[in-house]
Amino acid sequence: MTEAVAEVALGADEDPPVTFRVPPAFFEYPLTADPEALVEDLADLAAEVYPEGDDELWLRFVMMNIPLVSEMVEAGMSYAGFCLLNVEGQRSTATVTATFVDDMPQVKTMTAQDLADHLATGSPDSEVEVITLAAGEAAVRLAPEVRRLPGEITDSGRPETLTLGKISVFFPVPDHGEVGLFELSTPCLDDWNLYSELFFNIVNTIEVTGRQTDMPAGEHSSADGPMALPQSPPPLPDPDPAVAQALFWYSSRLMDAAALRGQVHGGQQVESITCETCWAKGLRSACSARHGWYISSVVGDDLPHALPRAVASFTSRGWQAETESAGNRVRVCAGDEAPEQSAGYAFSASVDGEAGTFTAEVTAPCTRAAAAADSLFG
Repeated sequence: MTEAVAEVALGADEDPPVTFRVPPAFFEYPLTADPEALVEDLADLAAEVYPEGDDELWLRFVMMNIPLVSEMVEAGMSYAGFCLLNVEGQRSTATVTATFVDDMPQVKTMTAQDLADHLATGSPDSEVEVITLAAGEAAVRLAPEVRRLPGEITDSGRPETLTLGKISVFFPVPDHGEVGLFELSTPCLDDWNLYSELFFNIVNTIEVTGRQTDMPAGEHSSADGPMALPQSPPPLPDPDPAVAQALFWYSSRLMDAAALRGQVHGGQQVESITCETCWAKGLRSACSARHGWYISSVVGDDLPHALPRAVASFTSRGWQAETESAGNRVRVCAGDEAPEQSAGYAFSASVDGEAGTFTAEVTAPCTRAAAAADSLFG
């Protein structure tokens, strides 16, 4: 597994036509046609994936993956990697592959719309659309896949049927007369929203030789994060006006509860963010918003009483509070007993006696659960 974002070349040429990046949570399969080398490389990979495992576990990993990797090699894959994640206490996995395809008619001149039309005709039961990536337009197809697993690699020892969620992105490379095929598949259908967005982040790092591209969308990037992405991404879009209005309303209630007289700063700006939970899962697009402000030059000696007043006001309405920093900072979120319309809202507030300031940040609920219905990427 890489320790930072890995840049992958699609193609074996010295100057590959396409590169893209994968996050550090991915292990890379050894794509070799040499049987002995494959076994040796898979054994090394097994020890890397399961450092605390034993010979039996590592051997099982090798035996399970030999047919899978052999199939990828036969299909001409240029890259194949997989991740093992802990999603809300459950193990979860997905596989990403990339290659070039040349078995489509007029493949050297096809546009993204041409590809989408071809895919829709060839697989009428699939969902197909054209999306816009940083490097240009691409066709995306969503088509679940049913696989028959031999008994040798199942826990029961009997043949089993496995349904995979599968999404494919066909990216035309007209300057090179090729089409890149990027695919993600996962048996963990409950985590589809997580993986579909993770995959979008990956394909949004596609770069074509000699062509300048923008970085993928996201709030920020950290090589130390669980799924770091390229540096200097563009800013997130502005929040929905209705979300901003709601944040202003809760900020107003907080100001009233704090009951301080002073100068208010920064109260007009609401910004989109990626919430902590989604960031920890590797997602980088906007799912929430925040409204930050502070009060300076507080009049009188009332500042020490501001936080207790605010906490008392909100907890009386079913909110839950957690105090930090010797009582100088508090985080309050809408609990189960709070009004239904408050669900997901939270704020943090702190006081600085020496500076005479009261600082607050109000955050909106994460919208990830209510994924957009108009895109295959959810």
